[in-house]
Amino acid sequence: MDDTGVRGVKKGGRGFLGRVWKAACRHSFVKKRISRGSLRRLCGELATQEYTLVVHSKDIDYKRFFPNSFVIDKHEGSLIDLPTDAYFSDLALIGAGSFGNVVCTGLLEHIPDPHRVINELHRILRPGGRLILSASAVFPSHGNPNNFFHFTPNGFRLLFRGWSKFEILRGSSAPFRTIAILLQRISMQCDIFPPFRPLLEVAYHLVPLLDLFVLRQYDSLGKKDELGPTDAMMPAMLHAVVIK
Repeated sequence: MDDTGVRGVKKGGRGFLGRVWKAACRHSFVKKRISRGSLRRLCGELATQEYTLVVHSKDIDYKRFFPNSFVIDKHEGSLIDLPTDAYFSDLALIGAGSFGNVVCTGLLEHIPDPHRVINELHRILRPGGRLILSASAVFPSHGNPNNFFHFTPNGFRLLFRGWSKFEILRGSSAPFRTIAILLQRISMQCDIFPPFRPLLEVAYHLVPLLDLFVLRQYDSLGKKDELGPTDAMMPAMLHAVVIK
C-alpha cells in the first residue's frame, strides 16, 4: 500500500481503504435503539382514537398509537400536516382549545425557550386536556447546535407549575438500563476501534440485566430514608402526562 493509502487509513477518510476503515469504525450490528422502548410503552398506555396533536414526530411510529393525529414538525414530509422551523414558531397558528390530547416527545431539550412552547401547548389544549411529554434527562448531547437543556423531575414541576396536575411523572429507565443506553449512544456517536465494537454491543444488551439486583433507588445521597425513594435516580429521559 502506498503512502497515500496509509494516510487514508489513519485519518479514516481518504481513499478506498480509508472509507472501509471509517465504515468499520461506525458499523452497528443491531440498529434498534434501546432508548425508544420506554416511549413505545408510554404511548401504548395512552393510545387513543381521539384527535391528537403530535409535536415532533420522529421518535416512534405515532400513527400506531394515535391514528387520528395532526402532525407539526420541522421536516417536510408526507406525514407532516404543518411544517415548521427548528423552534416550532408555527405552534402559534394552531387555534386555542383545538385538541384534547397533545403528544410532544424529544423536543423541549432542543428549544431555547421551552416556556414559550409549554405556554403554546397549554393554550392549544382544551380544559382538562392532557399533554404526553418526553424529554432528555441523563442523555448525551445530540441534535447540535440546538441542544439546550436536559431535565429533572423538579425541573418539570417548576416548568408546569401553572397546570392542574401531573397524571404521570417518571423516569424512562432504571440506572443500568440508562448505562446501556449511554453505551449504545457511544457506539452511535463515536468512531470505535472495529474489533471492540461487537464487545460494546454485547455489553449494552447485557448491562440492563443488572437492574434485577437494584432493590431501591434514592433521589440523593443524603436521603436514604423514607423521604428519599424514587422510581429512577438516573433516567435517560423523563416521561410525563400533564393535565391542563
